[in-house]
Amino acid sequence: MNVLQKCCFRSLKENRKRTLVTIVGVILATALITGVACLATSFRASMVEYEKKQNGDWHYCFYGVSPRDLKYFEENRNLERFVLRQPLGYALLEGSQNPDKPYLYVSAVDPAAMDAYSLELSQGRMPENGSELVVSRHILYNGMVKLRVGDILTLELGQRSSEGYTLNQKNPYIYEGETLTAGETRQYTIVGIIERPNYYVEDRIAPGYSAFTCLEDPMTAESLEVYANYTDWGLKHAEQVNQGLKGLAVSVAENYYLLKWLSLNFSSNAMNMVYAMSLVALGVIIVTSVFCIRNSFTISLTEKMKLYGRLASVGTTSKQQRKIVYYEAVFLGLTGIPLGILSGILASVILVGSVSGLMEQALQLPLVFGISWGAVGLSAVLAAVTIFFSARQSAKRAAKVSPISAIRANATVKIRRRELRCPRFIPRLFGVGGKVAYKNLRRARVKYRTTVISIVVGVTAFIGMTTFMYAVQYSSDVYFKQMNYQLSIMCYDSDSYEKLLGIARMEGVEEAEVMRNGYISVPQQTLPLTEDYLATFYGEEGVEELVPIYSLGEEAFARYCSQAGISAEPGQAIALAEYELIIYDEKGRRQEQCGDAAHFSQGDVIVGKGKEGKEISLTVAIQTDKKPMFMNNHVLNNGVSLVVSDSWMDSHWEQLKQYRSTTNAYLKCKDPSLIEEKVRRDTDMVNYTIINYVTEYQSKKSMHLLVSIFLYGFITVVALIGITNVFNTITTNMELRAPEFAMLRAVGMTGREFRRMIWLESLFYGGKALLIGIPLGVVLSYCFHMALEQGLKTAYLFPWEGIAISIAAVALLLYGTMRYSMGRIGKKNIVETIQNENL
Repeated sequence: MNVLQKCCFRSLKENRKRTLVTIVGVILATALITGVACLATSFRASMVEYEKKQNGDWHYCFYGVSPRDLKYFEENRNLERFVLRQPLGYALLEGSQNPDKPYLYVSAVDPAAMDAYSLELSQGRMPENGSELVVSRHILYNGMVKLRVGDILTLELGQRSSEGYTLNQKNPYIYEGETLTAGETRQYTIVGIIERPNYYVEDRIAPGYSAFTCLEDPMTAESLEVYANYTDWGLKHAEQVNQGLKGLAVSVAENYYLLKWLSLNFSSNAMNMVYAMSLVALGVIIVTSVFCIRNSFTISLTEKMKLYGRLASVGTTSKQQRKIVYYEAVFLGLTGIPLGILSGILASVILVGSVSGLMEQALQLPLVFGISWGAVGLSAVLAAVTIFFSARQSAKRAAKVSPISAIRANATVKIRRRELRCPRFIPRLFGVGGKVAYKNLRRARVKYRTTVISIVVGVTAFIGMTTFMYAVQYSSDVYFKQMNYQLSIMCYDSDSYEKLLGIARMEGVEEAEVMRNGYISVPQQTLPLTEDYLATFYGEEGVEELVPIYSLGEEAFARYCSQAGISAEPGQAIALAEYELIIYDEKGRRQEQCGDAAHFSQGDVIVGKGKEGKEISLTVAIQTDKKPMFMNNHVLNNGVSLVVSDSWMDSHWEQLKQYRSTTNAYLKCKDPSLIEEKVRRDTDMVNYTIINYVTEYQSKKSMHLLVSIFLYGFITVVALIGITNVFNTITTNMELRAPEFAMLRAVGMTGREFRRMIWLESLFYGGKALLIGIPLGVVLSYCFHMALEQGLKTAYLFPWEGIAISIAAVALLLYGTMRYSMGRIGKKNIVETIQNENL
């Protein structure tokens, strides 16, 4: 180690606090990019696992492949692996209580099918030969057929057909007009029970419950289904690979969303939106990181100039001065960058690990930690480049330093006497301390500017990121709309209303709506329709408006009235008047056109015609935008809809039920599968359909939760970086100014005047930073809005919430930081502080 290196490391050692703060700045900047990259990679990895669970771990499926053509799949080097499935056919399931699923659908699969189809074994084992069978637990709680491990089934397997066409699991059961052609009779022993397969294996409308046996000899099959996983090269050139294999199959299907997440190749407009938003977010992250490192260097640059001046006074050359600066930068980089990378990875591991347990417990969807080494390398390079340019600035000044001016430190004060005039209101409000603070801020602009820049960067980033969070959350809401209920029951019996009311009162049902609906025809000119609605849906006047009328059940209606803000009265109607259209503009961007279809006032009377033209009138109690549970927060009817009490519907039902009337129940319950089992077992309904949305309900709920977790984690990281950056900048600045404060106290400044001086500085810091940061934050939020519009066209929302939070956060942060700094400075000895040159 030469003399210059010794001098550099001695300076770093003696000024430990300054060195530590600079290293912390490097750590934070590097950790920010690394952490965000790991969160993004973890999100993608979690979505890949989610899609594998939802639809299976396969990329492409080739239907109708001849066994003799399997050699082409085996010899294809672009295929990592593949599994086989042979559909054996349908067999009548004796005792099935589900009229929509009267069959058992048997397939022969090879042993690797459990992973490929995401089959979950709940009891027993998988079949090991062609005489063993696993069946779905769905048969027990949906079909009410009790099958156990060890049971022997004799099945007559055949094919479904209708009007000469062969039907499969994608075709629902046809009550009249479908036939089952008998085929081979086989005997199976049940060796295992699996959970209900995903909707790709067994669609919700599938008429057969899934059952699987072992595929012993694929060469004896007439045709096979090949589920293939491609290599990385094969995925990148999937079209080329598929071109060579398509001729071997009747048809080809793809695991759409899994492929999209693996390749990140969504639709052009969606990806344009993702890329644009990612670039803006990445820009914010990089700027925040760069300023975090730069401020760590800049804040103490003035103090280091004294050291460079002393070295110049004893004969060091300009080249040697630069070397000292670069030695210091290399040490700080080698210390801070690895620690920053480790900190970012550790923070991501902790976040993903802590959340994963909750997600797995609540939704059976564990989060997967992923790391992007490319992003880690980028963060290291970015930190190194920022350190280099920050050091280069210091090196240039160090090389040109004049020993006398550097030691006196008067080069930083370049201001005329006139410019130091203080406004009269400052001494009146803040006294002598306020006047000193104002003049000090005018004189020491470099330190003042660095602090303001730190706050500006934090405010701008936070306002922009709140808009980013809203944009991603809005996109999630559009593409993954949440559901309000888990079970829907459609009953076609003559007494369906009474039967569904009984189901709504079952134990375990949390909320229920028994919905009946009819229609009345109302002259358009008698309704207070809006001009936008008329222009969108009607080109001429005199058209009859078909108005749907819904009843929900007395309890549900009372609950709905409470939500709308009125008391439940039998003769009143609640009006819904909205329209919603989803269109795509010439650039292919999705656009939602929505608004009010009409404006009703309390007491308005709607007169329409029901059965055989008989007049029906209703009085509007209130117009609301709150929707009943069964609508799932959607606009089901573009135009006017009315919600009435059951007593009103009972008295007018005969006049309405001829108009396309239906009776449905929508249930929100703790255990939908248990309620479904009770309905099938304990009720006497004959013609009915039950749809269990529990998987869809949970999957959409998990999507929202997953997106929210990563969004809040992301904005928390950005906020913490901004807060730490501001805290470090202000506390370091205060530490560096400790000798200055000691001198003021030595000449007689009281504690009260000292506090006034500090609070005025805080007011200037915060006020100026907010005046600059808020407009920049609004501009950044609009950039995020424009990025969102690459895929979704929506109105720009001004970030009032982000601005309010930023103002409050800056005030609290400055207050806390200044109190912390003043507390530390107040404990120091005045003489020792003035004499001490090192921190």
